[in-house]
Amino acid sequence: MPSLTSSDMLDRRLLIVTGKGGVGKSALTAAAALHAAKQGRQVLAVGMTDPIGLGTHLRVASLGPDPRQVRPGLHALAVDPASALDEYLRLRIRVPRIAPVTRAFKVLAETVPGIRDTVVMGKVLYEAMRPQWDLVVADAPPTGQVLSYLRAPSTIESLVPSGRVRDQAGWMRRILGDPALCGIVVAATPEELPVAETRETVEALQRESLVEVAGVVANRVLPRLSISTDRIASEPPGPRRDAAALHLEIQAVQERHLGRLSPALSFPLLFGVWTPGEVASRLSDLWEGV
Repeated sequence: MPSLTSSDMLDRRLLIVTGKGGVGKSALTAAAALHAAKQGRQVLAVGMTDPIGLGTHLRVASLGPDPRQVRPGLHALAVDPASALDEYLRLRIRVPRIAPVTRAFKVLAETVPGIRDTVVMGKVLYEAMRPQWDLVVADAPPTGQVLSYLRAPSTIESLVPSGRVRDQAGWMRRILGDPALCGIVVAATPEELPVAETRETVEALQRESLVEVAGVVANRVLPRLSISTDRIASEPPGPRRDAAALHLEIQAVQERHLGRLSPALSFPLLFGVWTPGEVASRLSDLWEGV
């Protein structure tokens, strides 16, 4: 598995973050974007399908289709498929803003496989190649859906025989497949289902050469408890002994799953009550040193 370092992340134009739902992928996307901005980069964080999760971790009530500054060096937006389609038609395909034509293309986008996913993916790639951004970090769909978005350009190429639409799909496929420009991070918690889904996704990505797997990130890893089982057994019965025994039990299970995951980076489970913004901020502080 390729390793991921801070410099690897910053050297790319686009970092896509995915993971099984509930593993903290939006928090890790926000953390990566915050970390890069702290390094002096001009960063755009993009919510591909969810305007709420990424926004709350960036301490923003709502994200729209236009970039908004959330802190110095960091902007954010959420892809709106209708707005992205209108922009795609006008700027990339050069279709004039004529209502019947636009409506026809929108119907096409909802009925032909791959077009909607291509439009969303195309918006992300368009932003990634704009010179005003040093890095775009995309909060992608979960692992169960992300392959459809990554395959969409090839799907369109196979359906459309020629023309601007096919040319644009080819451009997208080439950008995604260029490891100097794009990489994907797959996040997981050290649990059975997230680990299994992560391994399947990584295998599919590598088999199909859709985008380079920059690395796997483990999240919510329980810190190691420096105490032996013998020491726990010597403790008198009570909550203290029960808590220590449970910690060691969970730790052993997590270590077994981490062995199957082989993460490039591991982020700890944050104890206590944290807001989403605090979680992302703390993870961004840890990004350099984990």
